[in-house]
Amino acid sequence: MKPGDWKPPLIAAIGMGIGPKCLGSLALEWIEAAQILIGASRHLELFPEYAGEKLDFKSPLSESLEEIGRISATKRVAVLCSGDPLFFGIGRTLADKFGKNRLMVIPNVTSIQTLCARICENWDSIETVSFHGAKAKTGIERVLDILNTGRKAAVITDPDHKPQWIAGELIEFQSECTLIIGEDLGIPSERIRSFSPRDAAGEEFSLLSAIVVLPAESAVKSAKSNKTEIVFGLSDEAFECEAGMITKMEVRAVVLAMLQPAHGQVLWDLGAATGSVSVEAAAIARLKRIFAIEQNQSRYSMLLRNLEKFGISEVQALCARASEAIGALPDPDRVFIGGSGDDLDMILETVAKRLLPGGRVVQTIVLLQTLEKVNKFWKDKNFDLSTVQIQVNRSVPTGKDQRLEALNPVFIVSAWRRC
Repeated sequence: MKPGDWKPPLIAAIGMGIGPKCLGSLALEWIEAAQILIGASRHLELFPEYAGEKLDFKSPLSESLEEIGRISATKRVAVLCSGDPLFFGIGRTLADKFGKNRLMVIPNVTSIQTLCARICENWDSIETVSFHGAKAKTGIERVLDILNTGRKAAVITDPDHKPQWIAGELIEFQSECTLIIGEDLGIPSERIRSFSPRDAAGEEFSLLSAIVVLPAESAVKSAKSNKTEIVFGLSDEAFECEAGMITKMEVRAVVLAMLQPAHGQVLWDLGAATGSVSVEAAAIARLKRIFAIEQNQSRYSMLLRNLEKFGISEVQALCARASEAIGALPDPDRVFIGGSGDDLDMILETVAKRLLPGGRVVQTIVLLQTLEKVNKFWKDKNFDLSTVQIQVNRSVPTGKDQRLEALNPVFIVSAWRRC
């Protein structure tokens, strides 16, 4: 359709790009043909000689949508949109409200596209997260999901979630990533700078900012070394370990299900051996910190190599007796006890006192005497208790057929504080 054929109730959604220089002749023809311009004041001010009526967006936006619907029934209405109307813009809202058949979209470049062009970064593989109208926690979680898999993220900020706020949220979980922040793109005050999250958190930035976030090298390395992107269910052979000194895959799956790891929690992995539980816990949830404690020097060395192999930067490994190390650790939300030596009583006492509200403790046990001791300990505390026995039989080849070979049975004890 040409602007000269425009008749109500058609609405024109015109992308403004990053400034007036981005407006091509087609966009200007549609603006000239409009009887009403509706948009943000900064966009309306670009057309001082416009002969028709100009209306600012109202707050809440629903009022402007009602006005657009009413006016566009009889007049030609052009809505001036930031960037590209259909790239995290109001174009999607207009289409949902009035129907796609009533919308004529004139696209333009976006702030993210422009920033990528400025730094010569391919943007076809970058996933964008917009904080406009989004819940802060959900937005940050999406950014972290992207970065944790070694991918690049782009962030569209808003007045409540400026670059310094984004950076502050990334410090704990992605401290080694890089933020490339573009301010006032397309206008004389344009500025593009690179920061670590900690440095950016202490800066002030323009309200008109876009961010490209480059993942930490460890996350990229992990993604490349684990091309299958397995999040849950790593085989025992994926870990370097001493013979038998690993929480077996089948048992590990049940342990993690009972731990119920969640975003922002602190996990103690006591008697971590070669770290299989820590590695998979980090893969399935963005835990705040994981402390893997292993006193055996040989297994501790393997633990470090496994953490490096999988690029798990949020795990702090300690070679020490668990009973001695946990005194200096922050209070836990989750505790896994895979081994305790002769210090079980002291460890359980400390865990029971310091476990945070809503916390859970999960312990694997193979000896009946130890099972009896653990059950007796929790029975006298204000904790609910669950015990599961796991018997795993794995198939092994025998001639042209297969047979089942039993692994040692394991008890899994879970305890959580009563409400």
